[in-house]
Amino acid sequence: MKALVPAIAAGLLFSPGVSALPNSILGPVFGAESPLNGVDLTRELTSPELWEGTAELPGKWREEGEVGTATVSHLLARPKLFGREVLLLRAIRRAGALESLDVTFVDAGSFFGYFDEELPEGMNRRQMRGEMQARLAAKQAEFSGLYQETHEALRNGIAGAFGGGAETVKVGRTRGLRAEPEMWRKGGLAVRMLTGPDRLIRVSLGKAEAMGDDWFDPSYAKETPRDRLVRLAAGVQREEDGTVHLPGVRPIPQGYRPYCGLNTLAMAARHFGMHLDEDWLACAGGFRNTGSADGSNMVKLYHSLAAEAGLGMDRANRFDVGNARRALDKGLPVIVWRRFSHERNQLHSRFMRDFARNPAATLPDPALKEEKASWPGAAAPLHASVLVGYHAGRREFLFLESWTGRDTPRRMREEEMAATAYLTFVFKP
Repeated sequence: MKALVPAIAAGLLFSPGVSALPNSILGPVFGAESPLNGVDLTRELTSPELWEGTAELPGKWREEGEVGTATVSHLLARPKLFGREVLLLRAIRRAGALESLDVTFVDAGSFFGYFDEELPEGMNRRQMRGEMQARLAAKQAEFSGLYQETHEALRNGIAGAFGGGAETVKVGRTRGLRAEPEMWRKGGLAVRMLTGPDRLIRVSLGKAEAMGDDWFDPSYAKETPRDRLVRLAAGVQREEDGTVHLPGVRPIPQGYRPYCGLNTLAMAARHFGMHLDEDWLACAGGFRNTGSADGSNMVKLYHSLAAEAGLGMDRANRFDVGNARRALDKGLPVIVWRRFSHERNQLHSRFMRDFARNPAATLPDPALKEEKASWPGAAAPLHASVLVGYHAGRREFLFLESWTGRDTPRRMREEEMAATAYLTFVFKP
């Protein structure tokens, strides 16, 4: 199965463009002209007043969505914390009260993006390969230096602010997704530093009682697998026109990173109620700093997440309409790795807009020879999408993308889905 991953990496080149910032969330963060840029907020973010609720978080924040009963937002600024520049600062609130902060300092996905630099003309394949390896080696050396310097400085900064040594704790239920961050405590506050060696440095700061040992949101951590299935099934929405869909699945835009297979999985994780994102999934999946998904073990990662959620998973290289519908009926999204083309993407985007204006609009008849001929074939790049609904009478599936950021699902005829899906991952009880 690993041989599939390079093809999927090639299919991820459909993001805003080479000049785009590396992540659709980081774009506004990097572009924000905030008075907090470069300001060290350690004192403000560790003050008792903030965590007692008598002081507010500084700066301007943008909502991202919900995980369980928590709301997530990020700061539109690049401050410092514990003396180091912050890449992304997120706040997790529950019932309006601040519960914790997640602070990303180093992230290989954003640093490397896609490795698609232009090479000098006139090179043969051997020369091109050598030049690419040399450039990657130089970039890797730069990143490793940043990682090591940040890691050491943060450990010293946190120890200075919180005092004493750190203890190692475990987060996660299954081996495939388990993390072992370091934790410092002071009074009712705790700081937890999660590291993916040479990939990711993230610090969580918050109330000690909120620092659980589970990826599940606290509101769902104690539910049984049966309770979870009941909750997910209750979230299925059935419209009068016959559309069945999962409104709880929300896009997590991947930005300019080779992460469509990761972001779609993170979308499913958040739908289940888990505080898991694509950055830690990249670490757990063995992503390397190459600007592609080459060498990672994505299939194993998918099964690990299913096990973490207390679910099973069927993997098939043939798309089964009935299996997909049955999973969606239970509130379980379906992930497909499918062949992609710009032309079909444009058609589905146009139809999304047409259908919103005219519910009687229909997709082209798949029985037409010219229609089938327009579907991407075996040589097309691969892309990952999430199925979030269906309409049996119209023979359509509703799907979301990770790279568009649009909340409105597109629609595709089941015949095209069956013809273009390369691998299908169906969560099951």
